[in-house]
Amino acid sequence: MDPHSLLDRARPHDPIQQSLDAVNHRLVKPSFLKNISPSRLPSQAASDSSLSPGLDAPHSVGEAQAPARPSHHRHSHLNLAVSIDEHDPDVVDLISPLILEPCADGDHPAVDQRICDHLDSLFIGARHAYAKMASERNFQTFTHGHQDLVLAVDFNYFGTRMVTASSDHRLKVWDRKDDSWTLVESWKAHDAEIVDVKWNGPFMGEVIGSIGEDGRFKLWQEDVTEVPMSSCRFKLITNLASQTNAPFMSLDFKNIMQETWVALITRDGHLTVYEPVDQTSLNEWSQLAEHWVCQDHPPDRQEEVGFKVVFHKEKLPCWTAITAGLDRKSLSLAVAAMKDVFIFRTDKGKRFFRVATLTGARHIIRDLAWANGSMRGYDVLATASKDGAIRIYELSTPRSDKSSSVAGTSSGSTATDLVSSPQSNRPRKNAPSGIGAGLAGAAKTPETSYSHDQYPGRINQVVKMVDELTNHHGAVWRVAFSQMGDLLVSTGDDASVRTWKKAVNGHWAEYAEIEMTRDH
Repeated sequence: MDPHSLLDRARPHDPIQQSLDAVNHRLVKPSFLKNISPSRLPSQAASDSSLSPGLDAPHSVGEAQAPARPSHHRHSHLNLAVSIDEHDPDVVDLISPLILEPCADGDHPAVDQRICDHLDSLFIGARHAYAKMASERNFQTFTHGHQDLVLAVDFNYFGTRMVTASSDHRLKVWDRKDDSWTLVESWKAHDAEIVDVKWNGPFMGEVIGSIGEDGRFKLWQEDVTEVPMSSCRFKLITNLASQTNAPFMSLDFKNIMQETWVALITRDGHLTVYEPVDQTSLNEWSQLAEHWVCQDHPPDRQEEVGFKVVFHKEKLPCWTAITAGLDRKSLSLAVAAMKDVFIFRTDKGKRFFRVATLTGARHIIRDLAWANGSMRGYDVLATASKDGAIRIYELSTPRSDKSSSVAGTSSGSTATDLVSSPQSNRPRKNAPSGIGAGLAGAAKTPETSYSHDQYPGRINQVVKMVDELTNHHGAVWRVAFSQMGDLLVSTGDDASVRTWKKAVNGHWAEYAEIEMTRDH
């Protein structure tokens, strides 16, 4: 008996390997190889365009299809199983360099369509099997144990810990061990449902910030000497009440090495920024600035509202902004206020000023995100709106800013966009930081009476909406960029997770889609 047949029988059933072996078996036949020339070798077979084909509608393998129409959407390898058929012209482009035969005149190659279709189906079969295997392995479900809906989830800086917040008033902390999540602690954190939770940065210990419908912002610091699951492992170190009696709606932290700040916004649109009294301890906080983001058009009591605060997380701002004169330690804060997003930065005196307003949404904005990439030359932001659209904005710095960086221009810069709060009479452990002192000075200065010499570090920036993505069939709830800022992930009411990638033409196109089930 043929030893290869015995070996094949001994191998476990692997649909991917079988399909690839069938392709290899076809390609090594002498009748095929004799027509291969160096000019026909597949040097571009693994190009980005040929590995990411797109269609207007998904099809299954083996189903008779009409000729596929070209589409601007691009898909990941995991999505090929539901977005590709054997007549896709991009797949033919992937395989045809291997099977081209020279014509008599040498001008135009002749393609053996029969061989192309055969190899095409084998490649697609392997990709289908790979997609099925990957989709089965990528998702991991477990019982969270909360007694009500989970409203917020956040991972720590290293992705090794997770905190979940629920309507049952409890927080739960999980540790990742061997690709599974182990519950470390569970405790009642608020007297009402918890609407948002965040880990602080990695340099201030294991600290969690939470806000609830009880109108409180709380900080919890881990005490590793306490036994896990004792309800005492995370100690309450800060408990701040809302100044307007409206509950907080969003929170976010900003860290620059050992320094930290926190931004909060209430359901009635009152924005506040805090920093620790002593940056070596998070037990006491002082208010740096406050601002009513909907002062001109406050939302009605019965109206659905959308407010969100997001700091730019990178240590440095965009390099073009620094070149134009922006402080290297400038804080960048995006604030979603109903249908608009305001972009605030701090100048060299640590005074907040508004550099841009993102417009275009037709309904409330539920989420927004900054993309990492300070060396890109411009900032990229994404918003998720109830109107079903994801909007991508680019925030750039004109080259002339270095010589003409003054406020009161079309960029919307004003000196008193964030007004510092009055300093309390209680003694402080150390002198106010630069940001606190700067904001105190900004509040005393009329917004029309300063110049660039008075407030160095203020720059003009130009915002442009570069894309409006409407593939979600319903409201969009969440958007997030990958660590490198080259991929955007979104989810919405259509129970799907979609991934977007910037194409060569500068527009963002769908790269992958995963339909979520109730089990997920």
